[in-house]
Amino acid sequence: MSISIHIPFYNPNPEKKEGHRNLRRFDYLKENIENLKTLSIKNDIFVHTHNEFLDDKKLDARIIKHQINDNDLDKGYLTWKCRSLMEEQKNDYEYFCYLEHDIKFSEVNLQYWLKYQDQLDKRNYHVGFLIYEKNNSNNQNYSIHIVRKLNKYLNIEGKKFVINDLENYCCFWIYNKDQFHKFLRSKWWSFKKRAHNFRHNYGITERSSIGFHSFNMNYFKATLLPEIDNQPDPNCFIEHMTNNYYEKFSEFKNQNYMDIRGVCTLKINDIFEDLKEVKDNFFLVKLFKLLKWKFRFISRKFN
Repeated sequence: MSISIHIPFYNPNPEKKEGHRNLRRFDYLKENIENLKTLSIKNDIFVHTHNEFLDDKKLDARIIKHQINDNDLDKGYLTWKCRSLMEEQKNDYEYFCYLEHDIKFSEVNLQYWLKYQDQLDKRNYHVGFLIYEKNNSNNQNYSIHIVRKLNKYLNIEGKKFVINDLENYCCFWIYNKDQFHKFLRSKWWSFKKRAHNFRHNYGITERSSIGFHSFNMNYFKATLLPEIDNQPDPNCFIEHMTNNYYEKFSEFKNQNYMDIRGVCTLKINDIFEDLKEVKDNFFLVKLFKLLKWKFRFISRKFN
């Protein structure tokens, strides 16, 4: 087995320190690459950047410098620069991954994905992940993106899979070769089509990170999270290494704030509640949401 991992590295202020550990972006990148190289399958890492900062750095990765003007760089277009190389590699690897530099995808996450992806993919479901940050005052982990509890599940071969129909954006994506080839042939591979989740359009960088499983795309019927003891499988959680959103959005903690990055309101063991089994009617639900989204100007007109 082998995997191609592509990481965009936007680094306009190389010596600026950020996050609760007060480290440079390069420090997080280096730590993450060292973590990725411990994966149990053969992996090649490609870092896409825009300046010369990495030229003399020792990283177990191939560094690719892109020519990009300052305006496009500030808008986030660097995150799309990896796609031409990924397309060239389409027959060279069994798995393909796009990953932000501070999202710590680890061996337990890989094994979790491998455990469920064949079972769910043959039914056109997407294996979900959840990104977390730590509240350093109480040493508890909180979900970044899920701001309301999930309560619907499907029964698949006697196991509960909870439906993430709130926000399945998780700062990275991973697909097998067949999924990746279908992604390449879709209208969503290019920048032309807008990805959204029926609450808002994603921004430029988020449209790259959401990959092929935004809610308005029609390949995956739904994103599912395996349930264990009324909680998400613990191996679905991935650390946001910078850990800077928990405090950044602290003023919204008691509000119904629906930014896609969330406000870390839920502890990771409190994400599921009052689970109720539902049927597979995702086609009709998605059709209704697409129509509602397309004609949302009507409801705005009367509000």
